Amino acid sequence: MERKKEETDRISGLLDRILQAVQIIDEERGQSMNELGPKLRMRITDLRQSRDALIRRKIDNLVNNSSSNIDKKEMELDNLVRSSFDGDNNDDESKNEERKKQERIMKRLIETPAWLPPSIAPFAATSSVEVSVAHWKMIKSDILADSKFICTSWDATEVAAIYRGRISTRAVSNGNESDEDTVSAVFDDLLNRLQNHPEISTKIQLFIVDDFEWRPPIDMGMSYGAREDRPPPVIVALAKEAVPEQESERSLTTKSLAVFSTLTTLFTTFAYAVSTFALNPSFFNAIVKENDTTSFPLCLPVFFGVLAISALHEVMHIVAAKKYGVKLGNPVPLPSLQVGSFGSITPLRSFPSSRSALFDIAISGPGVAMLASLAMIVLGLRLTMTAQSFTYFPVVPAALMKSSFLIGSIASIVCPKVMLAPLSQPIPIHGLFLVGLAGLFSSSVNLLPIGRLDGGRASMAAYGRRSASLISLLSLLLLAFYSFNGVSGIIIFWGALVVLTQQRLADIPVRNEVTEISGLRVAIYNTLLVLSLLTLAPFPGGVSSM
Repeated sequence: MERKKEETDRISGLLDRILQAVQIIDEERGQSMNELGPKLRMRITDLRQSRDALIRRKIDNLVNNSSSNIDKKEMELDNLVRSSFDGDNNDDESKNEERKKQERIMKRLIETPAWLPPSIAPFAATSSVEVSVAHWKMIKSDILADSKFICTSWDATEVAAIYRGRISTRAVSNGNESDEDTVSAVFDDLLNRLQNHPEISTKIQLFIVDDFEWRPPIDMGMSYGAREDRPPPVIVALAKEAVPEQESERSLTTKSLAVFSTLTTLFTTFAYAVSTFALNPSFFNAIVKENDTTSFPLCLPVFFGVLAISALHEVMHIVAAKKYGVKLGNPVPLPSLQVGSFGSITPLRSFPSSRSALFDIAISGPGVAMLASLAMIVLGLRLTMTAQSFTYFPVVPAALMKSSFLIGSIASIVCPKVMLAPLSQPIPIHGLFLVGLAGLFSSSVNLLPIGRLDGGRASMAAYGRRSASLISLLSLLLLAFYSFNGVSGIIIFWGALVVLTQQRLADIPVRNEVTEISGLRVAIYNTLLVLSLLTLAPFPGGVSSM
């Protein structure tokens, strides 16, 4: 290539010298040579244009040939490497499609605009459908126009759009109506408009969230209005197909792990039931000394009781979800070496409509299960105090009564003499108490304000996504601190499960994340959270390792 360039420059210089010679001849020979100069100049100009065109064609051919050869070699090398690892198979096309899909998702995540909230960004990146600019414009012209949301600017990508603005002051129809009720009413109106739109109702879904780009004003002493101390609401639009993972999309490995976790939970629950009878002399002699397995049915009430508490927990989730039209995934039980079962992982398969809906779905399960467990603990202690015979009762060490501050406090009121026994003293106890104890610990760990746990969802609904993220981080740090210090066996194993099952991550977005929940709901969550912390804290003079 360099040699051809040198030859071209040399020819060009020779032509220039010919032109100079013709000009000198014209000047010295007079008019007789005037016709020769213009002819030579025209001919040389034609030669230059032909030369330049020829050079451009050759360069283009060289570049194209070089690129095609490189691409061909890279493709051959890529196929060689892939075949070396994967072997020859007939599903190369499906693998290529999957690889392209992953590349498209990574590209979208890398190019995620700053205005797209992190909670929505993953769904935009994994969307299988792209939305045209014309449809995004319809949101502004047909949905937001003449509404109570005054759109001042908007941005869009191929998979998401944002509409910035403010709520019109005319939106408040009643002087007693709060800003939260106003936002909810305005957004409901926008959803109705979208649902009735003939073209984009089946293509686009809307969210109203806090502006992720918002920063508080520097001078907070000035009067900025009622909502200037918090991010303004923005409308975010996504393709209708951008939804949480569905049950049909779960991989075979994930389904196999769910089955394994279920079977393991059944085993650990039965092991918990058997362990409660380990100190019962009649049961111990029959199993260990006489090899009589007919005593195992004594454990079944505790076994089925723990399963019943877990089932009650999940049933309440399902009832609340149906009330708000939210789809839930299949619950996956989590085993516990201490209390048989830690409850279940219940994923959300559709977006809740509001923070109130998310709160009710999240708190209904552990809330009802905790109240039922407390009732069983009290009833079990009373039945123990009034029992005439303890032959078929479970027998546990007195330390179990002091493994929890809340349980120890209840026992101190109902049966104070039991709390005076040495920690290693075996004491008979009614099976209802042990079922309630398992349910109470299971509900308490699920109420911790962490990520996708029931408590994490309730925390997000009560305090907002930003505050809940900070609370979740602090809770994880405390969980790690207590785990490394060996303060509680339950916390150690629960912390490991939270990390392994990715329950520490933030949950899916809510369609209306701006409207806050009622003060009553916040008080209910705070009360249940305090009860869970009192359950996990040891009673003075006792142990908490279970």
